[in-house]
Amino acid sequence: MKAACAATYASPAIQWLLGGELHPGGERTTRRALELIELRRGERLLDVASGTGSSAILAAQEFGCIAAGLDYSPEAVRAAQESADAAGLRDLVGFVEGDAEKLPFPDGSFDAVLCECSLCTFPGKAMALREIRRVLRPGGRLALSDVVADRPRLLPDLDGALATIACIGDALSHEGYVDLFAAAGLVVAAIESRDADADALAERVHDRLRASRILGFDSPADAPIGIDDALELLAAARRAIAEGSLGYAIFIVTR
Repeated sequence: MKAACAATYASPAIQWLLGGELHPGGERTTRRALELIELRRGERLLDVASGTGSSAILAAQEFGCIAAGLDYSPEAVRAAQESADAAGLRDLVGFVEGDAEKLPFPDGSFDAVLCECSLCTFPGKAMALREIRRVLRPGGRLALSDVVADRPRLLPDLDGALATIACIGDALSHEGYVDLFAAAGLVVAAIESRDADADALAERVHDRLRASRILGFDSPADAPIGIDDALELLAAARRAIAEGSLGYAIFIVTR
């Protein structure tokens, strides 16, 4: 599943559908998360599941931090490093290939950690959070944004492997995340809802898929799901967001 998720979000087709925003709210939500943890110039930031590297690059450019990004996909790591180097950030931003459940960093290496729309796809969520706690210094902060779900109220369409790749199938409730943090020795300081960002992203992807179908385009070879199935999944997700059984939130957590 880790490899499937990493490959999916590295897919050019998926990146086009998402319009460059690999999580709800895109840079706006990233910026808000970093503001909430009060990231400061010169601090050391780890971006777990860094993907294209855009969040780590933003953090270095706008907040003046020293950023490391970790991703499961070697292709994503190479592309992210090329982007950072092209932006003149070689001395401030670096990316490595690795597993969030076995972070390749010493204890207390970072002042802050960022994890966006990824924990819900990790099979070993508890282990990943314990690893995040380990690499944070005492008093360090975690900004985690992710899909939240009231699973008993979700429709069957929003379950299974495809929904997991879409960050829905294994998402937790607010309480579920809080319990996971507590079990890892982390304390939730604040939770900010970003449901509107999730709905806006789903609407944009839905419109792009409809346009593709109207123009007669088939699903790209690297797409994990057909257009008709994707439209049904998105429609179900938007209904769930409207009903309050599905959403998105930023969790601010301290060690």
